[in-house]
Amino acid sequence: MTWNELLKSLSVRWAIVFCLLSLLIVIFYLPHFYGHVIEPKSGVYLNDIFLNLFTPFNWSVLIFSMIYISILQTIFSVARRPYFIVLGLTTYFAVTLIRMGTMYLVTLEPPVDMIFLTDPLSTKFYPNGTFAKDMFFSGHVSTMMVLVLIEKNKWARRVKIGFTFAIGVLLAWQHVHYTIDILVAPLVTSVVFYSLKNILGPAIKD
Repeated sequence: MTWNELLKSLSVRWAIVFCLLSLLIVIFYLPHFYGHVIEPKSGVYLNDIFLNLFTPFNWSVLIFSMIYISILQTIFSVARRPYFIVLGLTTYFAVTLIRMGTMYLVTLEPPVDMIFLTDPLSTKFYPNGTFAKDMFFSGHVSTMMVLVLIEKNKWARRVKIGFTFAIGVLLAWQHVHYTIDILVAPLVTSVVFYSLKNILGPAIKD
């Protein structure tokens, strides 16, 4: 399906508008939301039995290597599949907005012995530092789930599933997220993805 054919769908056009508006929110409001809304807000500490099994270790390089490899592969994979580009981006931005809501409603304090993730890309856009309370639920696992769900190649999909599982474990090991953050992320992302797929039109064939 070409872009011209896809854009005949009203729901797809609205999805693109939603993505553009969400992008503006992410660029211009998200840093303020993290730094001035969530950070000063008191949260709850969780006694996470699973995290207590691990002595924190900095896995940032490995975590972001898997994420960026997956993103680059996905760009090549969906380059000629505009429907999945729209579906993937709409899912990503919808989940991002949901995360903003859950972070505000269910504010968690990070684990005391948390080791901050160091993302070489995001620090270019947010040079003032990382955000400790980017907790419920995991954006990294959610992003990986989006990449899994729009992948059509079964072998690449299996690799991404493996990466997603590994990233979840490493995030817990580094004490970046509580177990509940990691487990909820793929569930919410999957619900959003399949809901949007239905809204955008199950009859649309790529």
